[in-house]
Amino acid sequence: MNFELTEEQQLISQSAREFAREYLDPIAADLDHGGKYPKAIVEQLASHDFLGLLLPEDAGGAGAGFVSYIEVVEAISRSCPAIATILNNHALAAHAIAEWGTDEQKKHFLPALAAGERLGTLAIYENGPAPGIGPDALVASRQGDGYVLNGTKAFVRNAGVADLYVVFATLEPAPDKKASSVFLVDARAAGLTVGPCLETMGLKGCPVAPLIFSNVAVRRDGLVGGENAGAAIAARLLAIGSVAEAAQTVGIGKAAVRHAAEYAKQRVQFGRPIATLQAIQTLLAEVATDSHLAWLGVQRTAQLIEDGKPFEADAAMVKAFLARFGAKMLIDTVQVEGGFGYSEFMPLPRLFRDIAGTTLLDSPADFPDGIIAAAIA
Repeated sequence: MNFELTEEQQLISQSAREFAREYLDPIAADLDHGGKYPKAIVEQLASHDFLGLLLPEDAGGAGAGFVSYIEVVEAISRSCPAIATILNNHALAAHAIAEWGTDEQKKHFLPALAAGERLGTLAIYENGPAPGIGPDALVASRQGDGYVLNGTKAFVRNAGVADLYVVFATLEPAPDKKASSVFLVDARAAGLTVGPCLETMGLKGCPVAPLIFSNVAVRRDGLVGGENAGAAIAARLLAIGSVAEAAQTVGIGKAAVRHAAEYAKQRVQFGRPIATLQAIQTLLAEVATDSHLAWLGVQRTAQLIEDGKPFEADAAMVKAFLARFGAKMLIDTVQVEGGFGYSEFMPLPRLFRDIAGTTLLDSPADFPDGIIAAAIA
């Protein structure tokens, strides 16, 4: 497999790095402390064609492919991972329609999502042990030539700022406990309420809140992929999303090691820069190695996705690797910078909080270890 980027991919990657330097570096610290949704930055994402990167050209997108997409996510995450989270959840919602939507759904929704006229997101999770289980489970009932939704979705990112929700709900009577169906719900739909935003540890600026459905009506043409197709769609979307989140984690790790390396060159102890000390060199070398190996895995998996080949086991391995070494990258770089690295004056505490979000979220109990074990059995 050739890991060299094409000329087009290089240009897209360079554009993302320039975007991050111009728009994200100046606001990252303030966004982390204030946590206000960065509407102006999301508008800039749209104007630079990043919101439609994965969508086909005939739908108004860039048709750039998944390799270019993870290049953009990684570059943005070096500066502000929260922005990459907003982008990723929008892209997954749009991809769901592009992959499983009807021709009419694609025609109606995709151009607006690509242009940033609509922001999308997924609503998959619930407060119970699994979707469809518990008193707050979101249930869809057939009514006339459509459906009515009642219940709650939890931990919805882009909640309250999204214009379109791709919602997973149990359609009663359900054939089994894992069955779900996918519905497109306008944010202005009658009976839909956004609950209070959660105070998250990191990725500040990307709002996270529950969605409460009270007799929300969805027409028949708002169903995606057919009845009870939601489990397969969710599994695929979560696998794709895990690769993008891995790119976020790698971007954070690269930003941390770069900052720590520069600090080590300037910080003088015992009459010489601490970068010359073997213990410091070991810490930096381990972080650089972990992020490099992880990035190779991300690139390979992204190419498999772009080529339409099986990728789920590779995605699970990348996620498992970063679940073990993601936080370690930040621990090691904080040690390089010592007491100063632990202070909010430095960027590492913010990156530490953000990397927890990219490695711990979107991880059902059987993912990734169950997928890896099944692939090697």
